[in-house]
Amino acid sequence: MNNVSGFLASGVSSGIKKKNKMDLALIYSERPAKVSSVFTENIVKAAPIVIGIDRIKNGLCQAIIVNSGNANACTGEKGIRYAEDICSFLARNLKIDKSLVIPSSTGVIGTQLPVQIIKKAIPSLIKNLKYDGINDFSNAILTTDQFPKLSSREISIGRKTGRIIAIGKGAGMIAPNMATMLCFIITDINISRAAMNRALRNSVEDSFNKIIVDGDTSTNDSVFLLANGELDNNEINLKSVYYKIFEKALTQVNTDISKMIVKDGEGATKVVTIEVKGAKSTRDANKIARTIGNSLLVKTALFGEDANWGRFIAAAGRAGVKFDYSKADLFFNNIKAFSNGVQSSHESKFSHIFKKPAFKVTLKLREGAASSFVITSDLTPDYIKINADYRT
Repeated sequence: MNNVSGFLASGVSSGIKKKNKMDLALIYSERPAKVSSVFTENIVKAAPIVIGIDRIKNGLCQAIIVNSGNANACTGEKGIRYAEDICSFLARNLKIDKSLVIPSSTGVIGTQLPVQIIKKAIPSLIKNLKYDGINDFSNAILTTDQFPKLSSREISIGRKTGRIIAIGKGAGMIAPNMATMLCFIITDINISRAAMNRALRNSVEDSFNKIIVDGDTSTNDSVFLLANGELDNNEINLKSVYYKIFEKALTQVNTDISKMIVKDGEGATKVVTIEVKGAKSTRDANKIARTIGNSLLVKTALFGEDANWGRFIAAAGRAGVKFDYSKADLFFNNIKAFSNGVQSSHESKFSHIFKKPAFKVTLKLREGAASSFVITSDLTPDYIKINADYRT
């Protein structure tokens, strides 16, 4: 079931996009929910990010309004004023305090938000709110995405069962440090804000901060976690026996969304996990994994289904991390392709792996005990076509 107790959602067409496509979405909690968030690390922040950073300080949120097709980024003070106007108008219509409304936007940078068009659609957006409205919401937040992205988990807390649902979007401008994406996570579990904050940060680090499509990040990247406490369980805090269970489930739904984003990577045909083991430090392992995952030569080899192991080793060698490549082993799935500084298996033994839509590449350095990973996609001609035509 795509619903969480106490939450309603909707999606409508307001006219921001052409051809009557849905482009305006709303999540509403029947009572104020605790909120935690992670925002883009890009210095250039869109108007809704500026507003969101300020509004989550009070720790509560009751509604998030999302528009697609217009990023409301690089729009100056007017962009902030327009977003605040829309939030205020929505709050009046919902009969809640405007401080409990957070805006979110995705789409083209540099175009002013069509305020009157959006305000005209808000009554319909509210009227269409329903407990099973997540599918409409998930479709209304898409831009170049080919499909909506949903994931859910249930966890037992004593004799009660809580639910977590994540709704995401993203396909291009994807890189670690908050990929270009939006994700809205709702739960009926009663959990302290301190526990929410830590769980979300840890979860994002192991999910959205591990994915690569094209190495870009955006002005609008946001992840929100809303917990309304409808389950009425004893509050989970950082010392609770249920905290790790909650964090694990949260990481699972976010990992699901992350993999969907890579799969939907604007023309992508491959989803490949790059894991680096045996590094001296997690930082070293992360740098090497990211360098391999971002390599255009690696990504084009993935598209061409060319088992060119040399590109993986060469990318690792330019990551700025010292290691003895003669001690390293490179595996495609479980087949060793490189060892002792040379190819260790005939290409015929591992070339078929590159024809799979998803597989794993493991680089064992034998320098220490640290490890890290990224999830990357291939680079295809469709990626160029989609982004070349993005505004036209």
